[in-house]
Amino acid sequence: MKKLLNKKNIIFVILLLASVLRLWNLGSTPPHLAPDEASLGYNAYSILKTGKDEYGKIMPIIFKSFGDFKPGLYVYLTVPAVAVLGLTEFAVRLPSAAFGILAVFLMYMIGLQFFKDKKIALVSSFLLAINPWHIHFSRGAWEINVSLTLTLLGIYFFVKAIEKQKHLFYSAFFFALTLITYQGAKLSTAIVLVVLGIIYFKDVIKFEKKTLATAFLIGLLVSLPILLGFFQGKTGRLEVFSVFSYPRPTDYIQQFLDQGEEKIGGLSYYLFHSEGVNFTRGVLGRWFNHFTGRFLFFEGDWQNPRHSAPYTGMFIFTDLLLIISGFIVLVRSRSKESIFIFLWLLLAPLPAALSRDQVHAVRSYNMVIPLVLMSSFGLLFLFNKIVKHKKIILGGLAVIYLLNYVYYLDAYFVHLSKHDSKCWEYGYKQIVGTVTPIQSNYETIKVQQSYAQPYIYFLFYQKYSPAKYQAQAKLKESAVGDVGQVERLDNIYFAPIDWSVNRGEKGSLFVADTIRIPVEDSSDPEQFKLIKEINYLNTNPAFRIIEPL
Repeated sequence: MKKLLNKKNIIFVILLLASVLRLWNLGSTPPHLAPDEASLGYNAYSILKTGKDEYGKIMPIIFKSFGDFKPGLYVYLTVPAVAVLGLTEFAVRLPSAAFGILAVFLMYMIGLQFFKDKKIALVSSFLLAINPWHIHFSRGAWEINVSLTLTLLGIYFFVKAIEKQKHLFYSAFFFALTLITYQGAKLSTAIVLVVLGIIYFKDVIKFEKKTLATAFLIGLLVSLPILLGFFQGKTGRLEVFSVFSYPRPTDYIQQFLDQGEEKIGGLSYYLFHSEGVNFTRGVLGRWFNHFTGRFLFFEGDWQNPRHSAPYTGMFIFTDLLLIISGFIVLVRSRSKESIFIFLWLLLAPLPAALSRDQVHAVRSYNMVIPLVLMSSFGLLFLFNKIVKHKKIILGGLAVIYLLNYVYYLDAYFVHLSKHDSKCWEYGYKQIVGTVTPIQSNYETIKVQQSYAQPYIYFLFYQKYSPAKYQAQAKLKESAVGDVGQVERLDNIYFAPIDWSVNRGEKGSLFVADTIRIPVEDSSDPEQFKLIKEINYLNTNPAFRIIEPL
């Protein structure tokens, strides 16, 4: 029995569990590719076939995509999967799932190296393997998930560098790779580096100057394309998402000040009503939102349903007991490692707090690691306390935890697809499958334009020749720094649909939702030929494909 329970067998079982939770039905759950996933996949396909991105740029580090300038590592990680498996949903999501599984193993390695504790290593890897937040972002083509795993590699080799300085080179390399993986890593990685620098300052200053200089040079060379892109304006919609892009209108501020007979520029304005005060209050409010029970345990990312399973938090409710217990244990320990966990946890939501959304599970994703580590200390503490007194209590808590976890699995694997299919842009694959066989029958096909970027689904699901598309690729860029839009692909036009005008265009094919093409005004069989009506997985109508007669 002891041989069966040795640490190698246990970590193998944990990795097997992590693999099942991340790979099971990966191509169909979530129910549809998000636009960014389709873009990453098609650009990987384009690189595979031509060595160029969709716009014809040779082997770029930054991909123009929708005008959001995606760092390109995820695209290149996807190329082998597409080469072997074809351009499929599973192939596009596989790199993220693989890096999610790797992260579980890295938690084990960090536990051994960072805490010098085999139990913490095993427990933390197990809790990450089953964590809802981590599972969710491992099951989609999320660059942030790959970035987090690279961050763990950076941390692991940084800690090893304290014993052998040459490992600092690997640490710098992996930290720099995060910048060419995910836009937000510019801040999230900087936070980790600052925290490590503070906690291990006495160790860092003992490094040889040559070692520090070489590590810095490695990091600079790897991340240089991203740093140059930042100064060239390739900032990934920074102006759109930054909270500082939305100051209050002067008239609004003055109207508010008039209530107290105050003026802009007065003492009370600077003390209580200035934009600096307003931004600070907003940032703090959003920061606190990420520590609320609503976000962590009950509802998840309530502003972005695509970021969490329905009616569940980013953790399961019974994790609260583990987190509280772990918090107490770490406060009492006052070790370097506990301070690192606290500082990282406190600063991890900052990228989300500085954006316009009230909560954002992607930009605050780094919270998952310190919270899982805290939970690990809590679980061991409770186990050691309870097992000495009443094993029946331990069994009862285990049953309650299991029931909560089954609730999460039901929410994710059973309900997410039907509940949130609209949020996942469900229907575009079905549109392409319907339109493609009859595309040559029409001179003009008009598809409702939207920020779902319908053109990318035609490229992806038609496996459109990259060389052919590169010759016609044209993005109409946004005037306000948001994503742009493609307006034409062969005889398919992506444009606004005004049914009061378009309903009389005989011989054309129209694709739009039931708001743009109302059912009551498009159902007369003498005037319209209904090619297909596509429903969301909850049976609500999604799109109508219609030909006016």
